[in-house]
Amino acid sequence: MTREFLAIDFYGNELIAVIAVFDDETDSLRVRHALRRPCKSFSGAFVRDMEGAKQELAAVFEEIAEYTSNSLSVVVGLRGSFLSFKRSSGFHSIASRNRIIGMHEIEAALQNSVPTTLSDTLHVLDILPQSYTVDGNIGIINPKGMSGFTLEVETFLSLAVVTHLNTLDSVFSACGCREYLPLPSIIAQGDQLIRPEEQQAGCLLLDIGQNLSSALMYHKGSLVEAWEIPFGKDRIAEALAELLQNDLDTAREVLKTYEPGTDEIIDEVLEDASGKLLVSIKKELLQSLIYLQHPSSQLILCGSAANKTLLKACKNTFNARKARLAAPENLVTDCGDADQPSYAGALSLISNALLRESHELGATPEKATGIIDGLLDKLGINELF
Repeated sequence: MTREFLAIDFYGNELIAVIAVFDDETDSLRVRHALRRPCKSFSGAFVRDMEGAKQELAAVFEEIAEYTSNSLSVVVGLRGSFLSFKRSSGFHSIASRNRIIGMHEIEAALQNSVPTTLSDTLHVLDILPQSYTVDGNIGIINPKGMSGFTLEVETFLSLAVVTHLNTLDSVFSACGCREYLPLPSIIAQGDQLIRPEEQQAGCLLLDIGQNLSSALMYHKGSLVEAWEIPFGKDRIAEALAELLQNDLDTAREVLKTYEPGTDEIIDEVLEDASGKLLVSIKKELLQSLIYLQHPSSQLILCGSAANKTLLKACKNTFNARKARLAAPENLVTDCGDADQPSYAGALSLISNALLRESHELGATPEKATGIIDGLLDKLGINELF
């Protein structure tokens, strides 16, 4: 049996989309089409211009429609300053002693980890379990099927401002897409791009986009902190634009095709600008007490800014013992550039959605059902969960 997925990752002022087919018999994911489009009406998943956002998203749907069949599962990656993250814990008493723990009990513990004092302006986008405790026995990965009297869970909450989520939902509905699974992109990337041994050793994931960056940190196998940072690769482009005495868009185009070593002056400018960008990102991370307490020994870099030159600078700036570029592994693709670091977010969203489905990992809010109509008669949406 095969299933088609569409992943849309809002990435700074850029939208990245991937159409992929999952074959459950071979447990493989094949990329059929991938695209990157400027989205000036978006800043991450924050909508800056309603009408412009509808037009830009509709154009993406129109392009991908020719690569799909009649049904799709849609996963939408969220980024931006309207997201926030929080560690928490939940507790649930089992109705009778030695009752078998099932999904009802697990779900109750997860929901109880949401603070009762949480502001009404925030929506719980995702509840990700880190570990469970049954009757005082700690470090349990999956308590389903165990027996006990008390169940505790350590969780990592992803929160979003309600009004911004509603605005984004209105844009999707206007384009005929009324059913999709929203996930924080950086959470999906951490789960898919960081290897288990790296999670256990302590690892920092940096995803640097055009004008937005994300970061995530693991310590002793647990996800302990995540950040949304309101700047990115454009800091480097701005320095180049100043040197060339040209506009930012022209500088971006130069960066896309520039080969290091071609021009000594430009090399020096880019090296200096890259260093300043990384120092600025590190200052953002240093505001976290957890980051100060547990500096990561390993670093993983992905995103549209990821390359070997920036990786070397990252390793020095963050004093990492090991550093590598991240890209999805064991990927089958029909399009040449889908294995590039800039597509890591969208591909991670699909893989993470499949993992959540098969292992009942995390808790996410349900979306209203519907079908694609209007612009896309060819495109249908199936329920993902």
